[in-house]
Amino acid sequence: MPRIALILALLGLVPFVGGAVANQVAEGGYLGWARYSMPVYAAVILSFLGGAQWGFALAPGGDPSWRSFRLIAAMVPPVAAWLVLLLPQITPQLRYLILAGCLVLWAVIDHLFARQGWGPEWYPRLRWPVTVAAALSLVAGSQF
Repeated sequence: MPRIALILALLGLVPFVGGAVANQVAEGGYLGWARYSMPVYAAVILSFLGGAQWGFALAPGGDPSWRSFRLIAAMVPPVAAWLVLLLPQITPQLRYLILAGCLVLWAVIDHLFARQGWGPEWYPRLRWPVTVAAALSLVAGSQF
């Protein structure tokens, strides 16, 4: 696994962990900001993860026979995240939990794609610990 990928992935956890802490200790306007920003960041990350699969699918040397499927599948995380943020029927706490579930579900899909040779072999080893930390942060952040 490239060292820079690991470093950047770990740095990407700062808003998740910080958001979970802020949801418990922030007051006033900072509390509203914390509760708003955490699910938005999760949605951004889900969009990024879909984009990563686009990159893998479009990389030279890959099997073109499944490319369309992979590109379409990679649109699921950003669309799902957008809907979770958009739908007013979803309570704020449930929004956190659904986004945590989306992160875990997409890690499963990333893992399956990597097993098919549709991404770097090291990618699941990077994704799983970071995904677990992000999902647990969302679960902890939802406790308000």
